[in-house]
Amino acid sequence: MKGWPNLTGLDWSPDGKGLYCGSVSPQSRTLLHVDLKGNARVLWQYKAEGGTIWGVPSPDGRYLAILGGVTNANVWMLEGF
Repeated sequence: MKGWPNLTGLDWSPDGKGLYCGSVSPQSRTLLHVDLKGNARVLWQYKAEGGTIWGVPSPDGRYLAILGGVTNANVWMLEGF
């Protein structure tokens, strides 16, 4: 799939006609549905640094569980506390 770096969490669609996967770039996290010819359709996207994304379909194909995580860190220094 051109243009979609760092794929994560590949899961087959229940009908076997495509895959659900995530794409992680420095600017955003994108959940995709990809058909068997490699055509990607954006299902969900959020802008964040650090983290992951993927989707898992229900067995009947009616629902999609989406995991999107963001990792942030911060350091505070206190003197004379």
